[in-house]
Amino acid sequence: MSPREPVDRVTDFVRAHGGGVVATSSGAGCPESAWINLAALGDGRLVFGTNERSRKYANLLADPRVSLVVVSGTGQEFQLEGEAAVLEGPAARDAGEVLESRHPGATGKTSTRLVAVRCRWARFVDIAVEPPVREEFTL
Repeated sequence: MSPREPVDRVTDFVRAHGGGVVATSSGAGCPESAWINLAALGDGRLVFGTNERSRKYANLLADPRVSLVVVSGTGQEFQLEGEAAVLEGPAARDAGEVLESRHPGATGKTSTRLVAVRCRWARFVDIAVEPPVREEFTL
């Protein structure tokens, strides 16, 4: 497997399914999970928008480590861990265009902040086959 192949598998899966759950943690360690619309950038980062008044946003500022779960609805899923960064300037504009192309209206509010996640670890699970598939990757 080439070093790029696991990243491509994750980005292809996100492009095919488009949403997932992100889990964050406050500075005090309180967990929070939320459904998000996701898009994949060309460099393998995943991007989503969040309201700057949300718990999720405050949590990301306190602790950028996140986990994500993206499911197909037919037995396949990716579990991901990585680090989030709030995007600014041209990077935010470019990521916003990608997210907006996948999820129209996702970036329409002035309070929306764009967040990119660089995934470091992934687990792919497919329970629709026998025997079930479970693969882990360092990204």
